[in-house]
Amino acid sequence: MQLDLTKPNTGRLIDYWLGGTHNFEIDRLLADQVARRFPLAKALTVEARQMVGRGVEYFHRYGIRAIIDFGSALPTCDNTHLIAHQLDPTIKVVYSDIDPITVTYGQDLLEGNPNAIYLQCDAAQSANLLNHPTMRKFLGDERRVGFIFYNLAHAMDDDQVRQSWQALYDWAAPGSLLFANNASENWNTDPDLIEVQGIFGTANLTGYYRDPKQLRALAHPWQVTSKGIVSHDAWLHPDAPRDRLYDYVMLLTK
Repeated sequence: MQLDLTKPNTGRLIDYWLGGTHNFEIDRLLADQVARRFPLAKALTVEARQMVGRGVEYFHRYGIRAIIDFGSALPTCDNTHLIAHQLDPTIKVVYSDIDPITVTYGQDLLEGNPNAIYLQCDAAQSANLLNHPTMRKFLGDERRVGFIFYNLAHAMDDDQVRQSWQALYDWAAPGSLLFANNASENWNTDPDLIEVQGIFGTANLTGYYRDPKQLRALAHPWQVTSKGIVSHDAWLHPDAPRDRLYDYVMLLTK
């Protein structure tokens, strides 16, 4: 497969910031540029991966034994199946990503693992993954699942998020969970964050920043659990001071 090295890729940026090796010079240049303007970028990426792990732990606590992960990036650096299989090696994990190169790498890395697969999917068209014959064979009749939709919603407009989450709701069995986040409305007003937006804009990466009221409206008919819609600090660092609110995290249930 021929690589397009003329454009940075967000999945490979994540890999770079997590200390991985599956990235290229074009990715590192943009990642370093963002980090110079926004020094917390790497730390927030690490915490985002920790948040995915926290979501997996909640799924396990709720008795969920199948996980469907959208926009997964590479299945390395404590990604979903690595955390899930520490809790229960029989948990089924379906990774997906829009980038065919990431998917190919992921499939190679998962080769020989009977309980994890990697498929290509645009998260804005989640029904394509749900109806994929390989995934349906892999999960069988299991539809009580945990969906991971992390660092994706703020790359989609309202119609895309609503359509994607509705498809998940319609397909899933009662008791399923959706673990998601969205960059906060502060990205529209904070001067430093607006400057970072400009950097991402040079790579044609657009953001949609939302407040909790907007997120509740988009999530319907999913129900917000008692965890609420709160900052990721409230999950990872409940006693830490809130200097800036970068994103909201939500755990939704059917």
